[in-house]
Amino acid sequence: MSAQLSQLRVGDESFLVTSMIERCPKVMMLRELVKNALEAAATAPAGGRQVRISSVPIEGFRKLAIWNTGRGMDADELFRMCDIASSIRKEHRLDQNFGMGAKVASLPSNRHGLRYRSCHDGIVNEVMLGYRDGVYGRLRRLGPDGQWQDVMDATADAEAEGRDPSIDWTEVVLFGNAPEQDTMDDPYHGAPGMAAHWIPEELAYKFYRLDPGVELLFDEHQAQRFQPLAERIPANYTRHETVTLPDGVRLHYVHDAADPDDPNHSDASPGTLFPLHGACGLVYKDELYDAHRWHQWLHIAPIFGIPFAVRSLSVFIELPEGFGIVPDGYRQFLRYADGSQAEVQCRHFADTVHRHRPDWLVALIESQAPTARMAQDVSDGLDRLLRDLKVRRRPRAAAPSLRPEADRELEPEAEPESEREREPEAAGQDPEPIDRTEPPDLLPGAEAESEPRRQTEQPPPTGEDAAEADMDFEPPPEILMLREPAEIDARALTGWAARYYPETHQLFLNGLYPAVTAMREQLQSEFAWVPDQERVRAQALQLAEQSLAARVGRLLVFGLSKHGTWNDHDMMFSQSVQSLSLVADDYGPSLDAARRAMGAHA
Repeated sequence: MSAQLSQLRVGDESFLVTSMIERCPKVMMLRELVKNALEAAATAPAGGRQVRISSVPIEGFRKLAIWNTGRGMDADELFRMCDIASSIRKEHRLDQNFGMGAKVASLPSNRHGLRYRSCHDGIVNEVMLGYRDGVYGRLRRLGPDGQWQDVMDATADAEAEGRDPSIDWTEVVLFGNAPEQDTMDDPYHGAPGMAAHWIPEELAYKFYRLDPGVELLFDEHQAQRFQPLAERIPANYTRHETVTLPDGVRLHYVHDAADPDDPNHSDASPGTLFPLHGACGLVYKDELYDAHRWHQWLHIAPIFGIPFAVRSLSVFIELPEGFGIVPDGYRQFLRYADGSQAEVQCRHFADTVHRHRPDWLVALIESQAPTARMAQDVSDGLDRLLRDLKVRRRPRAAAPSLRPEADRELEPEAEPESEREREPEAAGQDPEPIDRTEPPDLLPGAEAESEPRRQTEQPPPTGEDAAEADMDFEPPPEILMLREPAEIDARALTGWAARYYPETHQLFLNGLYPAVTAMREQLQSEFAWVPDQERVRAQALQLAEQSLAARVGRLLVFGLSKHGTWNDHDMMFSQSVQSLSLVADDYGPSLDAARRAMGAHA
């Protein structure tokens, strides 16, 4: 307060508290509770820093409990801790874990009760939070003196349950939204439902690195210790390499090879409750944000230069402090600190990840790429059409530089692996010095490509004038025909004919699309009189696939020619799987040319 300022206050405190709680993403609950426990455990003496996740029986039903060592709270501190934006022994800063999230994230899913117990100097105090009559607050109970109390002495109860009052500790128990709710397996009362392994899964996709002095244990799994990715990658994964850029960004490339005897398991599977296969995420202050996993990662991986082997490859983009970003209020997203404060996303770094792929990674991707590439005449036809329409080459989509300290000095890696500097050249960019961290005998000598490999561009057709010959035309897209159901599913092409990735200028085609099958079968039936039916089947399939590639490719080229004429929204629909599939369905006009080609070899 000052003579020039009258501080703003809250006019309707009850509404504000309810609004903050109801708007918080409930799925952040486990992160907030575990983060608080980890920070508290770090204050315990060395060797005794523990967080334990277990269940406790309450009236015959299992309730999720998170217990930690570390400085406990007395009755007054425990009372104050329950208030929104109250933080015991923490600094209120927007870029820190400042003590609002755990209560706010937990109460919507624990209206029946959220019990805190804390032991300090041999006394265990207990407070219960909950929701009654439209209001969140402390649940008051009658004490031994017959008076209503917010904080109760629970020392005897805690000892009876096996808790040791001779050391400081804190415990939170989730009662859920109903007395009969098993919060160990069903923390959100079915909305959403969670898998049986949801706790190690959520932690694996949130905590990339932990304080090495703190143990996080799962009592329900024989007290197995949680191992974060930063610890497991160098020890358990098949291969990894870290690339450190001049601005301090670190790109972690990770390969987890499948077990040749059991494709459902991999090198990193043994000894962990939840192995992480094929993922991408941002790492900031040791936590993961914008994590893409399962089909999400399979769908977007091509824009990062990983069109194949996606299930066994992961990329983690670690952003340094001072990068000009802050977590949002509920720690669910990262946001840029200036401008419109847009959400920071993995795809903003896709071009950077693509350009700095290690050579061994490029070789692995190429080794698992499908062998079915389209005939050169399809590519030549699209190339001629691009030139006829005068479609100029577009720079591949890349995020603008958002780093506030582009000239900061390169910091050495802290990992016990050798380093060496290399200077890959990206198309249209100055060479950028980087550090590649990997065992020296695995470090390849060739440089990674900055663009996916595609067919050789053809010289301008005869008769083209000099001005047009000097124009930089868009090359034809790289066309990849997928014939395996697993690869088709990985590109989210089941039921669709094609998917185009503008960032890498790749066009994936579904070789099992019904129009391909229908055209092939019709050609086979019309040439059933030919003695060599094996050759007929092979030629019918080839022509049906080439016809699909030509139809879809021509539509794509016409769409690309509208750049600068159509807005982004219209361009998106011209390249959508819906548009490409519709043109793929119209195979009838292609039959005559296919019949002539078949007849010429009959």
